[in-house]
Amino acid sequence: MGMAASQARLLSITTRMSDNELRSQLINNQKMRLATESSQVSENYINALNEAQYMFTNYDENNKASYQKLTFNSMTAYNEYNNQYGISNASGQILVSETDGKRFEEADGDLETFLKSYGLEYRTSYFEELENLYGTDAIKLNTENNIDGTTTTNYSRYNAAEIQEIYEGNQEDGGVHAGYENSMMSTAYNSYLKLEDTYLTAKENYDKVMEDVMREYANGFSVNVDGVGQQTYEQILNYVRGEDTSKGIAYFYAFQELVSKMDDQDKFYKDANYEYVDMNGAVSYLSFGAYIDKMLEDCKYVNDTTKRYTTEVDYDGDVAYLDLNGDVVRVTREETSPGSGTYNYTYELVDDETGTYEPVPQDEDGEHIWDGNIQSGNINFYDDGVNTENIKFNFTWGNDKITVTETLLNGHNQDVYFNNLKNIIEYFDDAMVNAFDPSQFNDVAQGSANFQQYYNDYVAASQALSQFIFGTDVGFDNYANLSDYKWALDRGGTTADYQNVADVKAIDEVFNVYGEPKYAYIKEGDGDANADAEAEWYTNLFNRMTSGGYKVIENGLASSAEWMRYALESGLVKMEQVDKDNNWSTITFTSCSDITEQTNDVAVTIAEAEYNKAMNKIENKDKVYDMELKNIDTEHTALQTEYDSIKSALDKNVERNFKLYS
Repeated sequence: MGMAASQARLLSITTRMSDNELRSQLINNQKMRLATESSQVSENYINALNEAQYMFTNYDENNKASYQKLTFNSMTAYNEYNNQYGISNASGQILVSETDGKRFEEADGDLETFLKSYGLEYRTSYFEELENLYGTDAIKLNTENNIDGTTTTNYSRYNAAEIQEIYEGNQEDGGVHAGYENSMMSTAYNSYLKLEDTYLTAKENYDKVMEDVMREYANGFSVNVDGVGQQTYEQILNYVRGEDTSKGIAYFYAFQELVSKMDDQDKFYKDANYEYVDMNGAVSYLSFGAYIDKMLEDCKYVNDTTKRYTTEVDYDGDVAYLDLNGDVVRVTREETSPGSGTYNYTYELVDDETGTYEPVPQDEDGEHIWDGNIQSGNINFYDDGVNTENIKFNFTWGNDKITVTETLLNGHNQDVYFNNLKNIIEYFDDAMVNAFDPSQFNDVAQGSANFQQYYNDYVAASQALSQFIFGTDVGFDNYANLSDYKWALDRGGTTADYQNVADVKAIDEVFNVYGEPKYAYIKEGDGDANADAEAEWYTNLFNRMTSGGYKVIENGLASSAEWMRYALESGLVKMEQVDKDNNWSTITFTSCSDITEQTNDVAVTIAEAEYNKAMNKIENKDKVYDMELKNIDTEHTALQTEYDSIKSALDKNVERNFKLYS
């Protein structure tokens, strides 16, 4: 019984030991798999460290670079600060996005339609700005200063919308305007230029003869200048240019007399072409002689602060107030007896300190004196009694107003008269030649050696130009107006050929003031965009698609960095670049400075995290396996010891039995 139990125990131990050996073998196999997994994780991590990808460089307005994966889209997308690149296939066709391909097809070979599909339109805001300034009114050209202090504003014959229509042309819609560029290139305009050039040269030569004759005529007039004697027009002009003001009043009146003499000769044009504005703002139109005379009249009896000859003053019953040079005068009239119609006058000057009116003091001769130049009625007011400098004021008492009339005495304000004379005579000297009627001088001019030749040339050139403009001779009196397109159109009866000429002249006079229209591409909905740069980009693309053909790339490939790398490295595609002259040329992608090879930091970070996670897991499993192996080894050692002990006892027991029964 004991021996059988020992054998059973021994068998059990043997079984457990065999089981431990199997478990140990399995765990060791698992540890070997962990080593394989560790090697794979390490390899993935190392691959991520070694892996680099192609990056494409983008720039901003500050030339600051940013990077993104190199794809077809990133390389070819519009950026005004980037170089322009393209990708072509083995057939030489440029690859384009599905959007670009569709827009090109819809444009049907028209560049402007293609650009417009990107919101790009080539236009100018020039005419819109003119319309904002003047609306439907004629366009203002310039303003001229007149001798009387008024201004004359010159206008185009057209408003902004009409100028735009003339500039762009409207013949396709049945209009008469061919457009500015077409008009300038027309045969009619070129013919006109030759005729006009001949006309202007002939007119200049004729006008020079006539100017000499007219000036000689004007210089033939002389008038008496008080204190100086007889003076011709030329001598009066030289006096003014000499800046001697001491005889300003005498020369002023002498010049007025001289102009009157000239006007009496009926040699000035009688046309009322000169705008006169009186002191109340009323406008009238006068002939040249009458206009100059009015200017002279307005300049009489002035002082340094006013140019008025007559002035209405404050009126309250029989009391009038006059503010002169800061001194307020009160004039009171009182009828000597009721209904007599004769009056006594009281003159009072306001006291600046008290604000009350005090009688004006009188000198020993009974003349009124104060620091101002005033006289009323028959009473003179002197400047501190100095008789050489005074002004007489005459009060005219009406039913509803009082008019004060200034009368200059004893040469006061010589400088003022001189300056007014200087302004008027310089204007007169510039304007008089054009104000004279040339037909009144032709007989006189015939005495000039060059007159007949220049006259004949002028008439012949004028007739030729008139024939071109009107189809007829408009006559000598109208020849001087032939280069004025407004006059020609307003006169009516112009030829069809002249329309191109008139259009060019109308446009040019506007351009001379406001400059020429500046056309540029404008981005719809984005006024701040650099539309010209974007238009150039897509124009380059359009030209490349037109000249070499194109192939649409699928959106999936267009956005794939892997395909782009493979296509470039394998030679499946070629890279092209636009140069400064907007020409496409092939380049190698490895030489492109905008393509760089960079480590994929994101991939490295992910691989590192996965590596650490996997290695921690592997190490933890390995520790568990080691512990299990250690436990198996301990158990195996105990079992082996027990096995050896039981086997030894069993062997001894067998040996004793053999001895007992032997």
